[in-house]
Amino acid sequence: MYDDLNLYLRFRFDRQGIIDLAAMLAPSLTSHTTKGRPIPPVAQVLIALRFYASGSFQAVAGDSVQVSQPTVSRIIHRVSLAVANRLRNFMAYPTAPAEVASIRQQFFEMAGFPGVLGVVDGTQIKIKAPSANEIDYVGRKGGHTINVQGVALPDGSFSNVVAKYAGSAHDARIFRESALFADLVAGRKQGLLIGDSAYALSPFLLKPLPNPTTAPELRYQQALLATRATVECAFGQLKGRWNCLHQELRYSPDRAGAIVVACFALHNYAVMRRLPNIIIPDGGAHADDNNIIVVDNVADVRVHDGQARQMQIIRQYFS
Repeated sequence: MYDDLNLYLRFRFDRQGIIDLAAMLAPSLTSHTTKGRPIPPVAQVLIALRFYASGSFQAVAGDSVQVSQPTVSRIIHRVSLAVANRLRNFMAYPTAPAEVASIRQQFFEMAGFPGVLGVVDGTQIKIKAPSANEIDYVGRKGGHTINVQGVALPDGSFSNVVAKYAGSAHDARIFRESALFADLVAGRKQGLLIGDSAYALSPFLLKPLPNPTTAPELRYQQALLATRATVECAFGQLKGRWNCLHQELRYSPDRAGAIVVACFALHNYAVMRRLPNIIIPDGGAHADDNNIIVVDNVADVRVHDGQARQMQIIRQYFS
């Protein structure tokens, strides 16, 4: 029905990308019943992609999909779970030496900040008011949300996503309770992350200085903030590609979380295929930075070790 441009505008993928994605997900999408008229996996993928791209059931119906809205909703959930369950096919924290070296070099070339393997931050995704623990899902700016953690890479893709916390959850708490944090503390994963003032300083996470005064401190601050902009740009690319993340996901928190994880995974898949971006500034992710609770006074040796590493980097690279 569509030429290559209109196919991309509706579904955000090229023709071969859709075919390959449908083949990958087919084992989870193939019906094993003889009742009714089973919908082929490629049609289910197209229905889900159209919803992710538009955020509207009406847009799906407008593309002449001859299925009911409840069926569309079930298909979106089924495809989202199929993608989320294959997250490792699309996303992984860098561990291979050659990949680690390449990512560190790419970040260094941005603004001269050494050793960075990712930039971590949270973004709020709107959902309908849940039936349980409704007050927990009221975000900082009002409305019901989930707070989603992402770790961005230089090419605009993500190496980590966590999409299971209510909108009131603090960014620092989400990171502290994540599997990635546990792996970094235990030494199972290496590397340096950049965060904003919401996060606790540690040997593996550096953040802006509260009051830089000397020339080296100011140079450190400028390089860190320029590097941290990577995650803002990545969130903008993600939400530009998948407009459903800009609108209210009218699902329970669990189902909305599966959709969000699927969108992160498919964003990475699009970056891997070098497809063009549709960038929308992520105004909701960092608008409240001035009101963030600083958590550096936590009684933890990691904070002191983080301060030591911060000072070492300032002396070695910015003096």
